[in-house]
Amino acid sequence: MAERIHHRTYDVRAAQVEKVLDALDGEEQVKRQGQVYLPQPSGMSVADYSAYLARAHYFPVAERTLRGLTGLALAHDPQIKLPTALVPMIENATFRGDSLDVLVEKILHDTLSVGQIALLLDYPTSGAAAFSAPYISVFTASTILDYREAVVEGRSRLVMVRLAEDDDFDDEVERHLLLTLTDGIYTVQRFEVDGENLVPITEPLVPTINGKPLTEIPIVFVSPYELRAAPPKPPMLDLVNVALSHYRNAADLEHALFLTSQPTPYVCGNIQEDQRPQSLGSGAFWVLPEGAQAGMLEMQGNGIQHLREVMAEKKNEMAALGARMIHEGQNRNESSDTAKMRGRAEMSLLAGAVRMTEAAMRRLLRLAATWTASSPDEVVFEMSRDFVSVEMASDAIRELVKAWQSGAISHQTLIENLQRGEIVPADRSPDHEMMLIEEEGGNLGTPSVVTFPGA
Repeated sequence: MAERIHHRTYDVRAAQVEKVLDALDGEEQVKRQGQVYLPQPSGMSVADYSAYLARAHYFPVAERTLRGLTGLALAHDPQIKLPTALVPMIENATFRGDSLDVLVEKILHDTLSVGQIALLLDYPTSGAAAFSAPYISVFTASTILDYREAVVEGRSRLVMVRLAEDDDFDDEVERHLLLTLTDGIYTVQRFEVDGENLVPITEPLVPTINGKPLTEIPIVFVSPYELRAAPPKPPMLDLVNVALSHYRNAADLEHALFLTSQPTPYVCGNIQEDQRPQSLGSGAFWVLPEGAQAGMLEMQGNGIQHLREVMAEKKNEMAALGARMIHEGQNRNESSDTAKMRGRAEMSLLAGAVRMTEAAMRRLLRLAATWTASSPDEVVFEMSRDFVSVEMASDAIRELVKAWQSGAISHQTLIENLQRGEIVPADRSPDHEMMLIEEEGGNLGTPSVVTFPGA
């Protein structure tokens, strides 16, 4: 595939987005990248590095945290009311036929992880009935390539967007979609990438609604912070960086444990070639000349405990990062009463993502209403912001996230407790909790010992 041509700001973010996506994909994808995330130690052979890589364990904290965040945001269904002409969008909202519920989950997934997604409102160009509803095309952060803003009629407006089309049928040719605002008229054109050149494959098309051209590019960029095209730093990047550092420590720990369990025999003295030991084990018999000595070289492993301590610290750091993505908590010099008063107004990543998702969907649906000669005022799209009880202290949230990331409690319990502001439901037995963990695919190793506040 030809190399994509990016806007300078997307160039900066592209590697960060790829790193977060690899981390979310899990251990196999991280290991497929080899030395990108786990450098080969100096002096280690290729064969030894393969074993070093295979022994390493990647802790999938980013995927678990993202799943919990989206679960919290979607614990209550959005309130949706649409004009009659847009009702079909509830079950068929996107180009691929996804419902509004699925689309909202995708928006939250991408904004909370890589930080951005683009939503383009369009009409079917073929096979459309007289009263067909508009649909939304989804473009992920990796397919958003370029944009330009300019001052038009005294305010900043989007005048150009270039997107990579997601073509599942032809991996050899990359196609771009160029959306422009030319002389105040929305225009669409498709290109193929030829090296560093864009070759047009269609004539410029001017979409019309009710016979009139559009005067805005009907696209919305969604991030947890704003509805603009500029790509933010991926929200999951800090958590992923710690998780990858923990992964490298895990590789070193497993390697050290392997070496300490594999002592190396040695023989010294005036030994002829035919006197060299040829085998090891209880059935092997060595005949050595007088004065020769034999022994075992063993690694002491003095640094193993230090590695374990560092890894434990990083698990705590990952838990703290995950908790802060939900709720910033109480300042060190702040009373609990002040923290409670501040809690509802506090802007966390999760609240920001929900707010921007709601604003984006409302904007697109109101625009879709005007396209179908409906009243935009009939559009209602509201998402719940009741994620976490303000009664829950920040250290309780941190410990709860830590327990969940370690596999000590289930995803369901995490959501229930964060909603109620408690730690564990009173009516849930330990056996029931273990059953829930097993239903999620098993625990991630041996759960860490977690101390819950108030226990």
